[in-house]
Amino acid sequence: MLIFGIAAMIALPKDARALGSTPPTTGDADKIVLGGNLPGKLDLTAFISWYVDKSRQMSLEAVRALSLKDFQQSTDIPSFGYTRDVIWYRIDFSVDQVWDAPPFIEAQPNYLNHIDMYLFEDGQTDEGSGAIWRDSMGDRVPASKRPYMGGSHVTSLPHLDTGSYKLFIRVQSNSSNLLRVTLWQAKDLISSMTLRNLVDNVFFGLFVTLGITYFMLGLIARDAVVVTYGIWIACVGMVISIVNGFTLSHLRPELPWMNDLILGSANIMSQAVGVFLWLHILEFRSREPKIFWLGCGYCVVILSFIVGATNDLYTVFGSYIAPSVSLFMASMCLVLVKRLIDDVRNVTLWAYLIALALPSGAAILLQLTHAGLIEATPLRLGLHQFTFIFHIFAMGVIMAIRLTRLERDRTVASNKAEETTSLVGEQRKLISMLSHEFRTPLAVIQRSSEMLMLRLKNHSGDIQERLNRIQLQARKLARLVDIFLSKDGINDREFSLARELVPLDRFMNEFVANTTRDDAEILLVCMGDKRVEAYIDETLIGLALTNLVETSRRFARGKPIPITVRPQNSWLAEISIPCQGDELNDEEVRLIGNALFRRELETKALRSALGLHISQRIIDAHGGSIKLRDLGPKGIALCILLPCEIPGQAPITPEHA
Repeated sequence: MLIFGIAAMIALPKDARALGSTPPTTGDADKIVLGGNLPGKLDLTAFISWYVDKSRQMSLEAVRALSLKDFQQSTDIPSFGYTRDVIWYRIDFSVDQVWDAPPFIEAQPNYLNHIDMYLFEDGQTDEGSGAIWRDSMGDRVPASKRPYMGGSHVTSLPHLDTGSYKLFIRVQSNSSNLLRVTLWQAKDLISSMTLRNLVDNVFFGLFVTLGITYFMLGLIARDAVVVTYGIWIACVGMVISIVNGFTLSHLRPELPWMNDLILGSANIMSQAVGVFLWLHILEFRSREPKIFWLGCGYCVVILSFIVGATNDLYTVFGSYIAPSVSLFMASMCLVLVKRLIDDVRNVTLWAYLIALALPSGAAILLQLTHAGLIEATPLRLGLHQFTFIFHIFAMGVIMAIRLTRLERDRTVASNKAEETTSLVGEQRKLISMLSHEFRTPLAVIQRSSEMLMLRLKNHSGDIQERLNRIQLQARKLARLVDIFLSKDGINDREFSLARELVPLDRFMNEFVANTTRDDAEILLVCMGDKRVEAYIDETLIGLALTNLVETSRRFARGKPIPITVRPQNSWLAEISIPCQGDELNDEEVRLIGNALFRRELETKALRSALGLHISQRIIDAHGGSIKLRDLGPKGIALCILLPCEIPGQAPITPEHA
């Protein structure tokens, strides 16, 4: 639909006339005959001939010396894109009756910088002959020096006797260079400008208000699409209003570059924000992050042209950047169509297609026309304002639905948060109760073991060893209760460590002796000929090792588990626990990796690997890390890396390793 629409607009007949009544002619298509009683509005655009001065140095006398054949006739609106060249226009007309009142002449568009008019009688051929009337208009003319105040460039022709005349118009601008000229009777001009000012005021107020409203609602809802859309609609509304003369009629700037600054900046911002809006609407940030960041860089490039809004750099923007934005919008429409083909039942995509495709097509036509890539016609120049109004209403419905969904999701999330807070409160109460219930039997076990040791101190060493083991395990269990079942342990994600400098070989031998079983033997291999010490919390490191060993036992099915301890260098020691077995597949390895390396666990990983997650937190608290080493067909190895020291040797810091 977009492609065929653009093709149809481009293929419009080239002899399409400008809107308004066609003045009578003498049979010569290049000359207009004006009588005493003019109609209310005469559009002279189709009778303009033009000449391009690429040197920008030609004088008025040199232009007058050119013959009519040197000027080119255009049946459409003369358009030259964004150019620094000076364009000379010529209108030949004759007066067959003295005017009752001199008509007004209006030149558009309003953003042209310099519009200089010179009127000569047809018989004035001497180079020294001066113009019988001249005037200067354009947005670079200070308000106090403009012929008439208002949003349009208007001036009054002088009283003319019957005869033939030539009107030369010199136009120079850094904006899109095209020209439309209209003759008006005074009362009709006043009526037209009053209506246009009313429409411009309503247009400006409505869309700037809409932009601010969307912007504030987007901030409240924390939705980037709504915020960006609010900025875009405000910028586009300002551009259309300023193009129609809002700045000239209301601000009445005395600074020559003020209108260019406001219009150029708003136009550049609307282009950049429009690109950013497309990136968000089509969700490139989540779907294609590289394209999203490239698009953001493209937005920055567009915005950088704001520094040239009042000089000739703006012609570069209009000649190259604006057409590239048109190409970008057409590409985004095609992406939207492709996604709709893949998901034809997606109501949101259908809504975006209807609300964005038609306005984008008209906007592309407008930009290509302003860039001079296609001929200018009233339809191509004016269609965008009507499609923009349609777009506003359609996107208003979409944004209302979007904000409603966001509010509903926010309400659901708030309710879930309240439920979660309530559940967490209940969980804290339960944990406090469990903590109390655990401490009572632990205290009994500890006191009982102490009494037995006093009573049986003269018995065999085997009995004393078992009582010592009971006391040791009771103290470890009490330590774990303090860490995991206390109020501070619940609120604080960091562990409170009771660290001591411990020889790793001695610690690992004790761990293996306490953990090995007849049906699940652990074999310890300590590599290296130097003693390695680590500053650790023995209870927590033992818990972390136990969780890793139990993971390995789950796949070993009763086979011995060899644990290797070796120093990697003078500041790092490695404890390697192999994890092998027929049931260890890629899915199990992925779940183990998620448990070790992701902060937020999947539900399945949470059920099967919570111990691994706790082990990772314990090792992180000690300044170490857990790595997965691929052993090929044999499986994987769970490797604990701990900071260590070698007595008698100066440690090497990681920065110098």
